[in-house]
Amino acid sequence: LRIWQQNLNGSLIAQLSLLNNPAVADWDILLLQEPHINFLRNTSANHHWHVLYP
Repeated sequence: LRIWQQNLNGSLIAQLSLLNNPAVADWDILLLQEPHINFLRNTSANHHWHVLYP
């Protein structure tokens, strides 16, 4: 089991760069702290990701 934990400090550029990086396919779980939150109070993801909110 491979887990990657990353603090994004609310940066949209950092989040998009990480989620679209092909190297993340080698990891089983990605834990993103302080993701970018848009004006609807949601974060962004693509169809390959499952977003879980606390």
